[in-house]
Parts: sequence; C-alpha cells; structure tokens
Amino acid sequence: MTEPLLEREPNTRSALHCKKEICLVIISAAVGAIASLLISNNTLNLKPVMFEKINILNDQISRPSVPENNIAAKEIAISYLGFNGRRTFSKFICSGDENDISAWKDRLCVFSSICYNKITNRFDYFRLNQSKPKPVFYDKSNRMLFRFGVTNADIPFLTLTVGGNTPWTPFVVNESYPTENFTRLHQLHSLTKTRFASYNIGHGLWEDLGSISYSLDRMNIIDRNLVIMHMNRMDDTSLFRMYHKYIIRALTDHSMVQFETYMNSFSTKYVCFDRLIVGGELSVFPRTQVREYHGREILYYNWRSKIIQNNGFNPNFVPKKHHIIISNKTESIYKRVGMKRHRAIANLEEVASFVQDTYPNISSEVIEWQYISFDKQIEMLLNTTILITPGGGVSLTLPLLPHGAHAIIMDYYVTEPDHGYLYGQSGSMEGAFFNHIPHVRKQYYQIYGPQEYEFDYPGATDARETASIIINTKRLRLLIDKALEEMEF
Repeated sequence: MTEPLLEREPNTRSALHCKKEICLVIISAAVGAIASLLISNNTLNLKPVMFEKINILNDQISRPSVPENNIAAKEIAISYLGFNGRRTFSKFICSGDENDISAWKDRLCVFSSICYNKITNRFDYFRLNQSKPKPVFYDKSNRMLFRFGVTNADIPFLTLTVGGNTPWTPFVVNESYPTENFTRLHQLHSLTKTRFASYNIGHGLWEDLGSISYSLDRMNIIDRNLVIMHMNRMDDTSLFRMYHKYIIRALTDHSMVQFETYMNSFSTKYVCFDRLIVGGELSVFPRTQVREYHGREILYYNWRSKIIQNNGFNPNFVPKKHHIIISNKTESIYKRVGMKRHRAIANLEEVASFVQDTYPNISSEVIEWQYISFDKQIEMLLNTTILITPGGGVSLTLPLLPHGAHAIIMDYYVTEPDHGYLYGQSGSMEGAFFNHIPHVRKQYYQIYGPQEYEFDYPGATDARETASIIINTKRLRLLIDKALEEMEF
C-alpha cells in the first residue's frame, strides 16, 4: 500500500491555529517554542514520508536539472477578501474546450482542495456560500453553469476511461473545506479507470496508462510522488503484473492503488486531495477520432522515453550495426478454436529464409514476443534497425525502436469499409498512431487484392480481423533495400 503524505484532522478542532508559513519564518527560540506548543495542542503532526528517487540509467546522459515537483509557475496568491488562509475552497484548471460542456470526453482538469465523501460516495467541490454563487463553466448554449455538467441533458464533466465509457462529475457544495473528520493528502493523485489494459497490452500501454503520462505533460506537472488510483478492480493477471513491474514506475515511485481499498484505508469521513488530476484520456488508434494536430508527437515520445529510461536503458541509444527482427505472432486473445493463426504472416518461414539468404551479412531473427520479458524486449528493440511485423497489437512496441530505425508493417485489404477506409483500399491498422511516431521510419507493406492474404479459418469474410498476410518477397526486398539506403551514411 502506498504510504501517503497526509495529515489527519480529529473530529473536533480547537480555535487555536498556527499557519505553516508563519512557523517556517520564526527565528526566535522563545517564539519557536511557543509556536511548537500551539501546534502540538491543536493538530496531529505527522512527519512527511521521504521517498527515495532511484536513478537506473545505464548511460550518463547530460540533462538539465528538473524539479521533482513542478507546475509551470507559482500561482498568484494575494490577500484581498480578508480570508487570510482561514477559509479554504476548491479550485480547478482545465485543458480542453471550456466553452462547450459536451466536449467532456477530451477535457483534462486538475482540482485543488477537493474531497471524496465516503458517506455519499462522491467528490465534493467546495464553493463559497454566497447569495449570488459564481459560475464554474461557460457553455456556448447553456450560458453560465453553476455546477459541473448538465444533469437534465445527461452531460457529465469528464471521463475516467478512454472513449468516454466512465463519465465523472464532481458535486458542488456551497460550504467551505472540512474542518473536522477529514484526511488531507498532500501529493498529487490521479483518478483513472482502464478500459483495455487487462487484456490488450498495446491499448493498455499507449492509451490507458499512456494517458496518465500525456496528462502530466499537458499540464506541465512533474511529480514522482504521484499516486495512481485505479477505479476498477486490478486483476492479478500477467499483464497487470507486467505493468506494475515495468510500466508504472515510469510514472511514479509508488504502486498503483485500487481506489475503493485506498479510500477505506482512511478512517475519516472525508479524504481530501491537495491536487487531483482527472480526465485527458487520449484515444490514439481510431482513425476517425484522432485529430491530426501538432503536439501528439512529443507526448508519445516522452512516454516512450520514460518507459525506456526507467527500465535501465538510454532512450537515445543508436545501434552501430544492422539487425533485422521478424515478429512471429502465434498468440492472440482473439484467436478462435480451429484458427491456424490470427492476423499473422502466413508464409513466415519463407520470409525468414529469404531475409537470411538475401542479406547474409546482416544478423536476423524471428521472435515470439510473448515469451520475452518486457525489459528484454526493450533491449532487443533498441538494437534493431529493421522490424518486420504484422499489424495489430504485436506491432505496438514500434515506438521503442531507436532513432532512424525502419519498421515494415503489414497493411490489410479492406473487405468491409470501416475505420475511415473504403472497400479495396490498403488499410493501415495502427496508422493513426504511427503517423505521430516520427523518429521511426514506417514502410507500409500494402495489400492489393485477395491473392495477398489468407483467411485464418473457413468462412471468415473480414480481412482486417481474420486474415494473415502472404508476403511477396520481391516487394519485401524493395522495402528492405529502401530502409538500408536511408540508414546509409
């Protein structure tokens, strides 16, 4: 269990109060003693937990120093209304459409001083109780909104899940922050609910968990004390064990926690967060949903580099000799009984022999990735100059390739128009994602007709989902030669 930076408030609280800011500047021993007495009489003073930051880089890389906890700039804090720190209310900042409440699937927000009410099972947003309350949102159709979302139109404020499957809306209460029966958590927390991670590593890596990294980058936050709260149950599966061992540590020094269990570990009515980041779940694969704009590239690249670096490797490593890897896809969660394979390379043995015979001076190997630990996969990919792979999840480690590497990715023949493609076209399954991975050069092995694929079982009709590719080695050579030319110095 993650040990949080927190302070617990008792159910009753004395009127005596000592502000932390004042205590820090006291230099007189006598005044300091008095201040210490006041604190001990009125609060339960828990020492902050000190977390060790571990540097596991294999290579010494010169980088500018970055503070462990950083928000772009210190915010304005001027006393004008006479609160003098005695009254606390919730605040929030967002990235995304702040003039259209219905754009909730793409909105990302950071809340300050917001509390989870364990009695009502809701997140309470504390607003100053006034005869004329202030608006929280400005919608182009509904005008000023005084609560999050539009209840009668069933429009929430944010989503915890890629694609909007888990809407989330804080509840506005016209009262100040709790003064009793609450626990205050000081470090940054993230609230999320994975959609694909339990069964699909590609979606889990680049959408579910990747969205946490993208959100931190978008809001200019660096915090190794981040606590990731997972809204749904974390099953003890091989994928989740892999995430905990190799991926979560790229985001934080702490384990991901299950939200309900975490909340129940606190005995108070309220569990309050100094900073809570919610939303920003980014769909990276659906071609019709991905908005082609500048900015995705650095988000993906930063996440790729965090993963590599936090597994002990140099994200800037470049190999000095050629190596070709051919992906052998033998397992799939979608593989049905009686299927020979699922979206694989149908003539794999022929392709492997062709590569070895045609390029005898270049090392090559055929890899079944599911039998290799993730950190070893990273190492192998960083030493690869040409990756030959079917489309689908097996191709989604492509961003881990080194700068200037080439990936030859199998397209599919469109037999059922969908995903922005028409019948007879050569479709790129992950093209909407790979379009924004510029450090790897993509060579798409296009499919021109039924003679270039083989259905995985009798009666199948959808060449995208249930067909494997028959590679023409002459055309493959054209793409490999192009890759070798472009890597020549």
